[in-house]
Amino acid sequence: MYLSAGLAIVAYLICTFTLLPQLLQAQSGGEKATIPKRSRFIISSAVALLLHGVFIQQLFVAGGDGLNFTLLNILNLMTLLIVLLVTMALSHLNTLWFLLPMVYSFAIIGILVGVLIPGHVVAYLQDNTALLVHITLALLSYAVCFIALLYVFQLSWLDKKLKSKKVVFSPMIPSLMSVERQFFKILCIGELLLTLALLSGALSLHNFFAPEQIQKAIFSFLAWIVFGLLLIGHRKLHWRGKRVLIYTISGMILLTIAYFGSRTFLTVL
Repeated sequence: MYLSAGLAIVAYLICTFTLLPQLLQAQSGGEKATIPKRSRFIISSAVALLLHGVFIQQLFVAGGDGLNFTLLNILNLMTLLIVLLVTMALSHLNTLWFLLPMVYSFAIIGILVGVLIPGHVVAYLQDNTALLVHITLALLSYAVCFIALLYVFQLSWLDKKLKSKKVVFSPMIPSLMSVERQFFKILCIGELLLTLALLSGALSLHNFFAPEQIQKAIFSFLAWIVFGLLLIGHRKLHWRGKRVLIYTISGMILLTIAYFGSRTFLTVL
């Protein structure tokens, strides 16, 4: 486990330090900056993802029979999903390059936490298909909404640069409108996945509204409402700027409380 963790961290660091010089050049050099070669960068990211996946597989089978879904293991699985989704999107999007170092940093932190802080097993996923579907949808919805959160930070940064007239035009720096379009597309996908996760939990899990689970259900539903209001507000009332930032951050805070404040995944470190 330690070997795969170390190799995954090294691979993520190589990807990060390969990209950073070009990002810095894009900010200072303007049109001289070029977009990195996608094929080469996707291959290096795939190696890091593979090593990260091996590490997570070892985490989930360590310490007993079955798959142990501890809080730390869930965090690592989510970081892997986020990196995977962002890497896959690189094949056709130019709006993600500035988000990659942040995404890789989260993956490295997740691996370090998984190695250095052992968690206690709080739940097992055995042959419960309904629970498997619910957890998969919940993980995917959180990962996609987290990517939307990164996009809204980039959107806020670009908007601030434009207003201060300090933005540098470069092939690696996307336009404000393209980032905004991608953000709302991603948020819409996240809202759809969250809807399916809530429905699968309510219809398939007999204890979804039990006292020990009600916190997760309530906060997930509140996050669903916040994201839904944001999507409707943008479409009908053309919401932009700080309101989009506030709604997105609020929704992610509620979703994080739902997933990691829930007694299902909570564990004493």
